[in-house]
Amino acid sequence: MCFAPWVSMSTFIIEFGLALYFLLRNPKDKLNRFIALMSFMLGFYQLNEFLICVSGANTFTRSALATTAVLPAMACTYALIMWRKPIRFWNFLLYAPAAAFIVLFSLPVNLRESATCTQVFIQYNNIGLLFRFFELYYLVYILGAVAIFYFTASRARSEPERRLHYLGMLGMFIFTVPTFIFLIFLPALRVQFASVLCEFALLLAIEFILVLWYKERHKIKF
Repeated sequence: MCFAPWVSMSTFIIEFGLALYFLLRNPKDKLNRFIALMSFMLGFYQLNEFLICVSGANTFTRSALATTAVLPAMACTYALIMWRKPIRFWNFLLYAPAAAFIVLFSLPVNLRESATCTQVFIQYNNIGLLFRFFELYYLVYILGAVAIFYFTASRARSEPERRLHYLGMLGMFIFTVPTFIFLIFLPALRVQFASVLCEFALLLAIEFILVLWYKERHKIKF
């Protein structure tokens, strides 16, 4: 057993604990509930990493990638909640690509072998073009969330709300920019994309604390 399982389990415990904190802090607030859900999903991915390392079962590899497939769509929903847009049926079309990737990751022709537990990260088998589309999907959706945050900040009703939207935008950059810098300068990490991404997501979960603290300080409700 290598170092990665304990990194993953520790991160899961932290993110699950933060999810409970966000939810119990104000369970009636829509933003609190959704941030708690995002933190739980980030933690659930880490739990799958731990199970990959200790069991080697391919089921957890598929589950881990299915979890990461939902996160970009959740980022857009997060931005829409901050925009105070009601979540109608058409909003769920945002999740159509995530559903498609989950189906593709579940097919027997893909991910025939379990991911590998390395010194720090989880290494996935390179499934070629599908992973390229997966990375493109991440990039497009995160940029979409940033665009929504920027648009809503420009139309905010007050200066505290404007700053809150900018904090939401900052979270998207914290979540993704370090990962893509790693992929540019260390191409070998490309097969560890999901693992690298979700380790940096711990910074996003911590940034959520700042978002909710600022929201409560200025009595902003969703």
